[in-house]
Amino acid sequence: MAPPTGAAHLNLTVGALLGMGGAMGYYKAGSTASLIGGVGSGALMVGSGLLVERDPQSAFLLGSGTSGLLTAGMLPRFLKTKKMMPTGAVTLLGTLALAYNGKKLAEWWDPEALPFRSKA
Repeated sequence: MAPPTGAAHLNLTVGALLGMGGAMGYYKAGSTASLIGGVGSGALMVGSGLLVERDPQSAFLLGSGTSGLLTAGMLPRFLKTKKMMPTGAVTLLGTLALAYNGKKLAEWWDPEALPFRSKA
């Protein structure tokens, strides 16, 4: 397998950070929610990074959706608590990933190539 292109690096990095953060939240505070949320969203981001070379449109669609949900879930918590760790950091990561994936999705967007589009 060829190494991922430069377009994949951000999603791979964000995915790894989310996974490590979820594991750290579980280790330090026993938070199962952190473990499931961090590892789950991290796995989706890593998956989108690995998909970039084969299907960029689907990869950036997955990355945009994952980072959008991540940001939507963590931003209200950050605004309420004003704590940088972990809510501020995750909100920042999610927002950066959403902006990047949204930009890349706009570059690759082709509605005719969507895998779930009806052919009727």
